Amino acid sequence: MNAQLQEVVNDTREMLGLHHHELERYHFFRETNHHNETVYILGMEWFPNGVESDEDGLNPEGTAVVDVNFHTRELRQLVFVGGVNSADNSLYPTSAAKEDVIEWIEAVTGLTFGRQFLIAREEEQVLEFEAAVDNIPVSPGGTIHVEFNDDDVMRSFYINGSFPGEEQIEWEPFALTPDKYEPTAKAQCQLLELPDEEQEKWVPVYGIEEVFLTNDAERTIPFTFGEDHSPFVAKDDVLQWDAPLEGEFERKEIDLSAEVTLETVLENAPHPDTFPLSDAEIAACEREVLRFMRLVYPDESSKRRLTGFYLKDGYIKAEIRPVKDAKNVLDIKINLLIERNTLTAVNYFDQDKLFEAFRHFANSDKPTLSLEEAFDKLRGYLEVEPVYVYDSGMDRYMLCGKVDCAYGVNAETGEVMALNEMG
Repeated sequence: MNAQLQEVVNDTREMLGLHHHELERYHFFRETNHHNETVYILGMEWFPNGVESDEDGLNPEGTAVVDVNFHTRELRQLVFVGGVNSADNSLYPTSAAKEDVIEWIEAVTGLTFGRQFLIAREEEQVLEFEAAVDNIPVSPGGTIHVEFNDDDVMRSFYINGSFPGEEQIEWEPFALTPDKYEPTAKAQCQLLELPDEEQEKWVPVYGIEEVFLTNDAERTIPFTFGEDHSPFVAKDDVLQWDAPLEGEFERKEIDLSAEVTLETVLENAPHPDTFPLSDAEIAACEREVLRFMRLVYPDESSKRRLTGFYLKDGYIKAEIRPVKDAKNVLDIKINLLIERNTLTAVNYFDQDKLFEAFRHFANSDKPTLSLEEAFDKLRGYLEVEPVYVYDSGMDRYMLCGKVDCAYGVNAETGEVMALNEMG
């Protein structure tokens, strides 16, 4: 075994008390975070001594499935198969009590409770935490999940995302008052269409799309991170053409595996997705999206729009959505995968099948309520909470207000209802 890999393995054994386990299998994979940094992960499967996998090759009870950051040794995941923790339990929380769990998390992660993470959910055998700075949430943030078995012994631990420290925060008092955030909230008020399964029809509903408003109320920051924290290159281009293209779209198999070799890990090379899209690449992808649409959806000129691009495991993913007068809450879209090295579309996923269950629903009636009237009804239900939002330009977290509303207004009846109860 490579000397550096052996050192990580030995450190993991000591950290988790796996003295009565043997490393059965391991692999490497890489990912990116929202700081555009590459993270290399070592995944390991530790079998209890003298125990073998079953006939199907599955991990036996008591196996410790572990992920650690190869270069920093930080623990990312720990799962004991079957809920049987056969490691040295003196290294784990002495009970499922939150005080014991918090103390253990602080020791393992180096994070400080109250200053970098808070309790998000507390149940008898499960504790979940979220990233925060001095009790204020952060975005994009991080989560921690800890679960116990029936004997109050820890069976699993996960940590994902970012937990910034105070040195990464742009400090200032929260200053957003109703006169500053209500104009933004009104601008975010939109007419949606929700499926009413009881009536089997679409219902027009006014709702407020959540957004971050900077503390000086000068600008908004949308939720523009794609999968795996890839920065989203936003577009709003209606796709139009005069004539379809002859021929067929050739679908190719795609490889979205994040697995890499030890040699790649030791090189610590940047992930391909950390290199931002160039203007030339974006222009070429726009042309490729149009070519794809003319081949696969020849009769839908002016019915779809390109909403943006982001990077995904060496591919460029284009998002294509319907053009509608009212925004449909189902948010049906086409994801088109484009090879980055050839700038050629190779595969696509059309979510339109999700729409099939509502295909027979009657169209919504014309709204009887204006946007202004709807917003007046929603004004009292607005929620604006302080959130530290990552600013890639400053490489710091800046204070914003998360403008949101859990309620909507039926545009036909004027009734205000919780959005999770509509439909």
